[in-house]
Amino acid sequence: MLLPSFDMLGTKLYPVLDWFIPQSIKAEMESLRRARMFLISHLFGPFLGHTISLYILFIDPHPDWAWYTFFGIITLFWAFPLALKATGWYVPLALMSVQNLIFTILWGCYHYGGTSSPLIPWVITVPLLAFFYLGSGTAIRAYVLSIIVVNLAAFYAIYSLGNGFPQHVPLDQLSGLGLVSMVCAAVYVAMMALYYANIVDSQSELEREVKKRMETAQRLRSATEEARHANQAKSEFLAKMSHELRTPLNAVIGYSAILLDEMKNDANADRRKDLKKIHNAGKRLLKLITDLLDLSKLEAGKMDLFVERIEVRPLVEGVIDEFREQLAESGNHLMLECSANLTVEADQIKLRRAIADLLSNAIKATTDGKISIRVTADLEWLCVTVTDNGDGIDAETLPLLFEAFKGSDEETSSKYADIGLGLPVSQLLCRLMGGAITAVSKRNQGSSFTIRVPVKVNAAGRTFGVMPGAIPSAADAKPTILIVDDDRCVLEVTQQFVAAEGFVPLVAASVAEALAILATHRPNLILLDVLMPERDGWEMLQSLKHDPRTADCPVVMLTVNEDRERSLALGAAGHIVKPLTQRALSQAMAAAGIQSLDGPGGASRREAA
Repeated sequence: MLLPSFDMLGTKLYPVLDWFIPQSIKAEMESLRRARMFLISHLFGPFLGHTISLYILFIDPHPDWAWYTFFGIITLFWAFPLALKATGWYVPLALMSVQNLIFTILWGCYHYGGTSSPLIPWVITVPLLAFFYLGSGTAIRAYVLSIIVVNLAAFYAIYSLGNGFPQHVPLDQLSGLGLVSMVCAAVYVAMMALYYANIVDSQSELEREVKKRMETAQRLRSATEEARHANQAKSEFLAKMSHELRTPLNAVIGYSAILLDEMKNDANADRRKDLKKIHNAGKRLLKLITDLLDLSKLEAGKMDLFVERIEVRPLVEGVIDEFREQLAESGNHLMLECSANLTVEADQIKLRRAIADLLSNAIKATTDGKISIRVTADLEWLCVTVTDNGDGIDAETLPLLFEAFKGSDEETSSKYADIGLGLPVSQLLCRLMGGAITAVSKRNQGSSFTIRVPVKVNAAGRTFGVMPGAIPSAADAKPTILIVDDDRCVLEVTQQFVAAEGFVPLVAASVAEALAILATHRPNLILLDVLMPERDGWEMLQSLKHDPRTADCPVVMLTVNEDRERSLALGAAGHIVKPLTQRALSQAMAAAGIQSLDGPGGASRREAA
């Protein structure tokens, strides 16, 4: 029960001890522990020392200068904590304290008993305290041994040159002093040993906790890997099943359309209405299956972009024409605001799909109301905003609309997200093009959804099919930039920016993959993340700068870490804090001496920035 008691005492004592310790020592745990031990011995040790000095005073009622000196050098130990607080010179003060302790012991032995002095057992505390204060390194062991030898030699020399040991107290009266000295020494050593045992126990507990955390991390990595395989299997299953289901559905939709066309003049309106429901249900089911197929492709990283020049107004008008019937049935009035000569370079099918999803949701959410589509563009971004004055969405429900299979309330889900795929897939498609969909809404006040994509989408930089580690052939004369990051989204976005500068992006999801690429290929620049599994970016940066083959390759740290000074100190050519922008990349490349080749979208984006 001694250790818990000491630990409980330590929680109250440590704040007092830490007041004497400079901040520079507190920064390192091992130094802090040694400083605390130093202070414990110097704050409480003199009380035990004065127990001996006062007992000597008791048996020698007429003390002379020898006792006063003994009393003074014991009292001197109380000055060391204040000296540490004032100067911060821990090591010199610890060495001085060891010397003072040896002098105190030998002084007491010389004047009170000589070689038979009851104070001699205190000599064993000298190396013990020295190792507690300073560690057990070779230099420390040599110093402690030498200082003991020198002091003992001096003690013997004084004894030899003098007339023996002075006798201030008869030897027969020192027996009680021996008992007092032994008890004080035992208490002193026990006190220091308990503190040291408490440290060892804390370290053992910390090691057990670290081991437990490492085991938990390993289990998490295993679970993550299993989840990744499961997700991949799910995506493959969805892709295969979606393909198989679409074939019979196309037949259902096609034949129902033929029957509807043949029944234009049929007098049985109920039959025609039922057939139309079958046709619409088939189309809706086909859309859901298409969403599943697209979602599986997006999650598997197998969705490509097909960029072409698009006239935006005809595209939007074509989407509106698809919904003329629904607009009429819901009694909604639609307004379009779009420039006639607006053009962009994007994937027409994916952009059209996203606009259609937003318009479909607005129609379902609004009855006898107003819907507007506003299209604007600047040098960098195209924005398509679809606004309605329908029921609106609660603030807590709004973020869930863009998460696949995340149910909101039944009413909102039926109007905006079907089974949770429409908006999430459209969001992923926009992100594939380098943009995003944002939403603003309030209950009973309508909603506003905005598509924001680059006016010049770069297919090479945004293709999900680009696999980590893909290296261009020797025949490809374009310069390259290696991107090292374990976040797939960051890799995809950074690829786009790199391609916009006219460079071929190489991607690596780990340090190991990056080193494999560097073994056979020399990029013009390396964009390196810091926080990665197994090995971090700092370690890789140091390795690159110490390797003659890569030492002259400029490295720019791309990370959420703001420690720019550390990056530059380790040899990085620049430091970019995420999120990356085209302008930040251009500036970092210029600082590293890499000239932009003005690839697709590069010049216009820098002008906009």
